[in-house]
Amino acid sequence: MITVHCASCGTKLFRYQKIGKGRLLHCRKARISGDHTVRREEDDGAGTVVGVYCPRCGRNVGVVEAQGINMHGGTFTVTGSALKK
Repeated sequence: MITVHCASCGTKLFRYQKIGKGRLLHCRKARISGDHTVRREEDDGAGTVVGVYCPRCGRNVGVVEAQGINMHGGTFTVTGSALKK
């Protein structure tokens, strides 16, 4: 399990069961536990999307998609270790 934190303020956002090597780009809903993020609808010009925000500083860390969260690079840090494939 890894823990995802906000890069700006260090607040714990959620725990995630990451499998395999590589960067964290997408977080599947079924693997997220202890979610502390705030969700808000916003208009991006092409339609309405749901943004994922830090509860303390309000930084946008990702966007909700059908299967999970598409994370924005550089907005979060991770601690812990991923499971091996």
